[in-house]
Amino acid sequence: MYVCLMRHGKAEPYHDGMDDKNRELIEKGKKQAAAMLDAARLWWPEGTTVLWASPYIRTCQTAAFFDTRVPYAAFHTHPAIAAGDLDAVYKDILCGSGNDVVCIVGHSPYLERWTKAWTGLDIQFKTGSMALFDYDPFDSNGGTASLLLYMSPKAAKLMKNDR
Repeated sequence: MYVCLMRHGKAEPYHDGMDDKNRELIEKGKKQAAAMLDAARLWWPEGTTVLWASPYIRTCQTAAFFDTRVPYAAFHTHPAIAAGDLDAVYKDILCGSGNDVVCIVGHSPYLERWTKAWTGLDIQFKTGSMALFDYDPFDSNGGTASLLLYMSPKAAKLMKNDR
């Protein structure tokens, strides 16, 4: 199966008294998400895609850019994505999902930690960036993966030649 991890686009800055869950994408974050998913349309794996996101507003707004760009069969949110709980993500989302492609829109530093756990690689997920993995949920505790592609929003813009 393929697993795609995507970090939400750039969001409004956090400030005292603000509920982090309610931070929205700024214009730059919307452009990042759009550019990334325009590029992803060129290499997206065949098969049934299920889209998962943290229930935070900025991740759901990022996931909304899939609607007209990359087809998916279902969209869900899960609090484990926001909490960075890889055990729950594994049990509730990845293990036995039966889907060809699972895409998770989440947060840093959790995406980096999950990548490290699956591959041993240190990758920094910039806002709006995306990584695609060939993932085996049954190889070791929590699964293992091979990185197939990592793309930043700047690279996605270069693919469109939109400078």
